[in-house]
Amino acid sequence: MNKFFSHGKLLITGEYVVLDQALSLAIPSVFGQHMHVEELNDLETRILSWRSIAVDGNSWYEGKFTIQEDPLSGLNALKHDSNSQNHDIGDILLRILNKAIQLNPDFLSNKSYHIETKLDFNRSWGLGSSSTLICNIAKWAEVDAFELSKVSFGGSGYDIAVGMLGGDVLYRSPSMWEGYVFNPPFKEQIFFVHLNKKQNSREGINSYKKKEVSKKIVDSISSITEKMISCKDFNEFQKLIEEHERIIANVIEKNPVKLNLFSDYPYAIKSLGAWGGDFILACGDSKSPEYFHNKGFKTVIKYKDLIK
Repeated sequence: MNKFFSHGKLLITGEYVVLDQALSLAIPSVFGQHMHVEELNDLETRILSWRSIAVDGNSWYEGKFTIQEDPLSGLNALKHDSNSQNHDIGDILLRILNKAIQLNPDFLSNKSYHIETKLDFNRSWGLGSSSTLICNIAKWAEVDAFELSKVSFGGSGYDIAVGMLGGDVLYRSPSMWEGYVFNPPFKEQIFFVHLNKKQNSREGINSYKKKEVSKKIVDSISSITEKMISCKDFNEFQKLIEEHERIIANVIEKNPVKLNLFSDYPYAIKSLGAWGGDFILACGDSKSPEYFHNKGFKTVIKYKDLIK
């Protein structure tokens, strides 16, 4: 049995404008997605069965595909099994796996397979159930994960870089990124708070792409990223967060999350990824978890408990 694992991610700087190649900081979570691949010697009817398991142990997707040779290309190709429901998740899996075969014609040859995936985190957290899936398949198939992402979920690709590297990433595009070590001395004063809802990042991306964003804005966010990764002063870090929030708020024409939900909070707060859901970064002190709990936000995680 082959085993694969990819870490989830958080985009600390550059949300939205990473699509315009602003320098952005992304970091891996300790949580991720496991994938176990079992090869079966059933050559008469070649099948790939798939089961996806949530963090609570319950199955959230099950599907079955037949592996057949495409008479036109001569390559293997997956199709929905006659007993499988042709729903969205299965269709996405088909696109990813068939693209992997195109990139590596030896992939899925001469055997049947049973695949089981398991998430370490709640799917509503937005840590990358999709990107970790793509990274695991890319590792299994030995192909370019960015190419798999193009035919499935899309986006800037920063999440793919984090999943493949398993470390901090300074990111501009699939061809312009590098590993980094983000190690602020005030990590004990950083918390991650879940906003009790999942934000659809694709909707946010589509809305953003309709806007014209100037080079000045992209350069401003890149500059903030450069300052934040080397920042040693907690108060200066908060000022950079507030400036970042102000710039993005003007671009996407939305109020920052602190203004909407936490206007009485004494420290800086920053959205991570698409605004309106998933996790936020909150600077704070030992009393901060109690503040958010009292506001109805029960998932408050210390930096050391979420970040790899």
